[in-house]
Amino acid sequence: MAVSYVCTGGSACYGDLGCFSNDAPFFSLYRPLSLLPQSPQTINPKFTLYTREDATRGRLLHAGDVTSLNSSTFNPNRPTKFVVHGFIDNGVLATWMKEMKDEFLRQGDYNVVLVDWGHGSLALYGQATANTRVVGAMIAQLINFMKDTTGARPEDMHVLGHSLGSHVAGYAGERVRYLGRITGLDPAEPYFQNTDKAVRLDPTDALFVDVIHSDGASFYSTKLGLGMSQACGHVDYYPNGGHDQPGCEKGPVQHLAENGLYEGTREFVACNHMRSYHLFIDSINSHCPFEGYRCSSEDEFNAGNCMPCSGEGCGYMGMHADRVKPANRRSTNKYFLKTGDHSHYCRYHYKVAVTFAHPTGSKQERGKVYLQLTGTSGQTQQISVNDDYVYISPGQTYTYILTSATQLGEVQSVTFKWDHDSTLLNVGSWNVLGLRHPKLYLDRIQILNGESRATSTLCAHGVGVETDHSQVIGTVC
Repeated sequence: MAVSYVCTGGSACYGDLGCFSNDAPFFSLYRPLSLLPQSPQTINPKFTLYTREDATRGRLLHAGDVTSLNSSTFNPNRPTKFVVHGFIDNGVLATWMKEMKDEFLRQGDYNVVLVDWGHGSLALYGQATANTRVVGAMIAQLINFMKDTTGARPEDMHVLGHSLGSHVAGYAGERVRYLGRITGLDPAEPYFQNTDKAVRLDPTDALFVDVIHSDGASFYSTKLGLGMSQACGHVDYYPNGGHDQPGCEKGPVQHLAENGLYEGTREFVACNHMRSYHLFIDSINSHCPFEGYRCSSEDEFNAGNCMPCSGEGCGYMGMHADRVKPANRRSTNKYFLKTGDHSHYCRYHYKVAVTFAHPTGSKQERGKVYLQLTGTSGQTQQISVNDDYVYISPGQTYTYILTSATQLGEVQSVTFKWDHDSTLLNVGSWNVLGLRHPKLYLDRIQILNGESRATSTLCAHGVGVETDHSQVIGTVC
C-alpha cells in the first residue's frame, strides 16, 4: 500500500485506499460534524492472526506482505473471523477480544484476526467516527490480499465489530465482493442512526448481516444509550428489548468488586453497551440455543403474541444466527428474547397464560403475581411476573413470559402466589383490622415451552388464593 497521501478541500486521499469525502451523505442532520479520517499511518491498525497452531502469541499480518502471510499459520481452507473493537478501546485493554478468540478456537478450526485500531479509536468521538472508514478499507484490503494470494474465499470471511467496530465492518463489506458475514455488536448510535446506508452498517454490506442491540435507549435521552435501536441487518436481535440489560443496574461498588478497577469502571459506565459482546462470546460454545422470537415490537413480545415461532421460525442470537436466514434478503427480521444477568446468559422461554375464575363475590384486585414452574427435569425460581402492582379482573386471562436457566422438561405444576396492594385512594381495598382477606380465584394455567413448542394445561377448578399465600396447581386438564 502506498503511504503517501493528500488532502484537498473536502476529501482525503490515501494511496491504494482511495479518497474519502466528508460531504453528503457523511454530512447530514444526523451527522452535523463531519471530519475527514486520519491517515493509515496515524491510525496504524494492527492485524494479529491466531489459529489453533498459534493460539497465544499470534502473528502480525500486513496487506501486500506475501512473506508474512505464507510463513504464518493462516490456512485458506478454514473460515476466518475478524474481530474489531470500538471507541476508546484497543487490542491490549479489550480483553473481551481475546476471550472471543479463545472461544472461537475452542469451538472450531478457524483463522482469527484481532484488529487493533487503538491509535484511531482513542481520538475524540467525531474523529474516531471518521477513522472507522479507513480501518474498514484496510480490513477489506487485507481480505482481498488473502483471496488473491492464497485463494481464500470471501464467502468464508466473517467480520465482527463492537460499537464503532460494527460500522468498520460495514465499510469493509462495501469493498469486498461476496463477504460472507458481518456481526454488529450494538452498533454505535451517535452520527450513525437514521443516516444514509452508505454511512452505517446495513444489509447490503455482506451476504448475511446479523446484529445484537443491547443499549438502544436513545443517546439523546436521560439514559444516554450508546447503541442503535434502528434495525440494520438481515436479522436484528433485541435481548431484553434491546436496552436495560439485567445486572447492569448494579452500583459502581459492586461492578468494581466483581470485575476489578478497569473492567469494573467500564461495566459501570457502559454495561448495557458492552453486554452485546458478552452475549456473543457466551453463545459460541453454549448448549442453550439463545433462541429469539420473530416479532414486530418489544410490547408484542412481552404480551406473548410472538410465541411459538411461526413463518421462517425462531432465530438464534449470536454465533449460530446464520442457521436462520431470511428468504428475502432485502427484508429485516426483528427477534426478541430474554437473557440472564450474568454468564451464562442464555435462558429457556415459557409462555404462561393464567385464566382467573369468576365465582360469585369475586372482585377486581390489585397486586403482584409470582409464579414458579416445576418440570420433569428442573424448577424455576419464584418469579415476579409484573414489575409493579397491576389490576387483575375475574374471568380474564393474563399472559406472561417466564425464563429458566435450564430446560425444565414437561411442566408438571405451577406454584401461584400474589401480594395484595391496598391503595390509599381505594377505600374498598383497605384491610381494616384484618377483617378482609383478598383472594384471587384460579381457573386454569396454560404453559407453552418456547423451545420445544410443547404445551400443557393445568386446571385449578376455581380455587381461591389469599394474598401472601401460595397454591400449587398440578392437575392436568
